[in-house]
Amino acid sequence: MNYLLLISFIITNLVPLTGIHIHKLASVIFLLLCIVHTIIHRKRLKSRSYLFLGLVVLAFFSGLFGMIFDEIPLILALHKVISIGSVYALAIHIFIYHRRLKKA
Repeated sequence: MNYLLLISFIITNLVPLTGIHIHKLASVIFLLLCIVHTIIHRKRLKSRSYLFLGLVVLAFFSGLFGMIFDEIPLILALHKVISIGSVYALAIHIFIYHRRLKKA
């Protein structure tokens, strides 16, 4: 599951190389895998994890509305900022998760 999340995340971020259609497909797969990951680990989740899931959903919908309302460049700029923020949040999430595994 974690490897599928990682692969879909990497493909989502390679939008200049793969193109927008692959980016859309990978982002949908990443969102669905995040939801499944949250359901699987729901007993160990804290409120910060739900905030991260909300950030991923917000990035997804800002990209979706950016495609629908392509005349408004502010929406796509907001999508870029939210996406960069979710990359940092994911890095922090992975760092904390692996740190907890090493302690156990």
